Amino acid sequence: MTDPKPGAIVHVELTSSDPEATRKFLTGVFGWKFKKEEAMPEMEYWTFDAGSGPGGGLMKPMGGSPTGTLNYILVTSVDAAVKKITSHGGKILMPKQEIPNVGWFAVYEIPGGIMQAIYQPKAPA
Repeated sequence: MTDPKPGAIVHVELTSSDPEATRKFLTGVFGWKFKKEEAMPEMEYWTFDAGSGPGGGLMKPMGGSPTGTLNYILVTSVDAAVKKITSHGGKILMPKQEIPNVGWFAVYEIPGGIMQAIYQPKAPA
């Protein structure tokens, strides 16, 4: 995705109880390309390129979370976005956390029960 603007979906994270079967399915049906990320050896995490639109990641659910899809929305500041989310009735489910050498994110719930994440990239060096 070229030059995404704040508010754009920039990453789609899939959690699967069987990531290997999910990779084989998405590769066979849609031609997605997966790459195992070595930057986080404590967790098996695969990034994918779906050909167009945002890419994403695939992993097993963590900490009793359900399987599903989590969209990451680009923001200029996680801290400012958290304030806006809560002032508009959203609920923070996972506070701001760092993704080493990448940026920061937080997970929230929209009124109505939809779970999403916000993402702030690190400034280029």
